[in-house]
Amino acid sequence: MKRISLFITLALLIIVLTTSCSGLKGAVVSSTVPAAEINLTDHNGLPFQLSNQRGKVVLVFFGFSNCITECPATMAIIRQALETLGDPSKDVVVVMVSTDPDNDTSQSMKEFMGRFNPAFLGLLGPFDELAKVWQDYGVAVLDGGETHSSFTYVVDKKGALRETFPPDTSSDDIASDLKILLAEK
Repeated sequence: MKRISLFITLALLIIVLTTSCSGLKGAVVSSTVPAAEINLTDHNGLPFQLSNQRGKVVLVFFGFSNCITECPATMAIIRQALETLGDPSKDVVVVMVSTDPDNDTSQSMKEFMGRFNPAFLGLLGPFDELAKVWQDYGVAVLDGGETHSSFTYVVDKKGALRETFPPDTSSDDIASDLKILLAEK
C-alpha cells in the first residue's frame, strides 16, 4: 500500500502542467494512475468508498468545516461549475475529506456542505483513517488541519486519478473538463 501511495505522490509531482491532447485544462495525470481508495464515513453516517463511485466523476477536496477562506471559496467554484454543467452534473460526486478530525462532526460537515449543495459530502473518520487518505493523496495537514492542500483531485469514471485543479481554477474550466470526462466511455 505504501508503494501505491508513493507512486501517486510521485505521479502528482510530475504532473504535466500544460493542457494535454485531451483538452483538459487542469494539471493532467496519466489516465492509467489509479486513484487511491477512500474508505470513510459521509456526514450522513453512511460508508463512503471511492471504488463504489465507478461510472461517476469524483471531485475530492481536503478541508474542514470551520474554514473561512479556501474551503468555502473552492466549494463555491465547484458549485458554479456544476450549475454551468447542468443536468450532466448528476454524474459528478463532490467530497471534502476532513483535515480536522478533532472538530469536524457530522452536523458541522452537513451544514458546511449544505451551504453549497446538499448533495456534496463531507467525509469523516478517525485520525488514523484520515491520515492514510491524506498520505495516499500526498496531502500535508498541519496546524490542527487548518493548513492543508488546496488542490481538487479529479477521479474519472473508471477510477483513475486524471487531474488536479489548483485553487485559482475557474468554474468554467472545471465545467469544461467535467464535460470531457463525463463524455468518456
